[in-house]
Amino acid sequence: MASDMSWQEEAWENLLQNIWDNRVDGNDTVEYDKSHLGPILSKYTKSGQGEIRIFHSSSKSMNALKKRGVVKIPISRSTWAIIKSPMPVVFDEPKSGGVFKPKYELTEGMLAGIKETMSSTSNPGETTLLAIANHAGIVSDFYGLNNKGVLFTGGRQKAGVHLIVGTKDIDMSKAQIEIDGGFEWSDTVVIVEMKSSFRQNDFDINQALIPLLKWKNLLKQKKVYSLVMLAQTSKDGIEYWAYDFIRDDSKCSVGMKIAKSKKYILQIK
Repeated sequence: MASDMSWQEEAWENLLQNIWDNRVDGNDTVEYDKSHLGPILSKYTKSGQGEIRIFHSSSKSMNALKKRGVVKIPISRSTWAIIKSPMPVVFDEPKSGGVFKPKYELTEGMLAGIKETMSSTSNPGETTLLAIANHAGIVSDFYGLNNKGVLFTGGRQKAGVHLIVGTKDIDMSKAQIEIDGGFEWSDTVVIVEMKSSFRQNDFDINQALIPLLKWKNLLKQKKVYSLVMLAQTSKDGIEYWAYDFIRDDSKCSVGMKIAKSKKYILQIK
């Protein structure tokens, strides 16, 4: 094993050699639990590393997974699965849109949060960015809806879904997911994944897919959209790139693709 390999990279390589490389031919899904991780992570616990939480938090950037074309998904608090990676999504800069006049005047707190970061390389935070996008009317404009939506969900919650991967039914009903925000109208719901950067090299499709499946199942009478928004502040204000994500099963049973996109620029004086 290469000496310059991080402990997470080394641990992931060991795990995948054990459970993925030795899987039965034709099996595109492998489950594992804490009993698989114990012998591997015990090597690193004495140095204060090796926690399962820290081990999993870096999975998207691990070469051990990338070179095999796989990703990790949660099944419960103590069980996970390795599956084939869906096709990556490229967030090209939207060609439509431009300067947008807010439908509602931004509050003093919103303006303060933006102005504090306009001259720096930081952003006001994803919670603030999302609150502004809804309040200003960006979310409703993107989907042609009247008025701003009502925030009805967000934060950590159970996935509550079954994910079909190939021919295998993966029970994710007890898995934990996190939603940045869900907004509701009379007959429409928009579930939003908010990112405070235009650079998204390792975007996890499941962040858009699992919340979409959950709320489609719970709100069968409503149209449910999956919106991914990227945003950054500059010396002139704040710029949003909005992307509507839809299911795409053409090459992968857990795939998604961008149906439409639009740019929104809020000029702040």
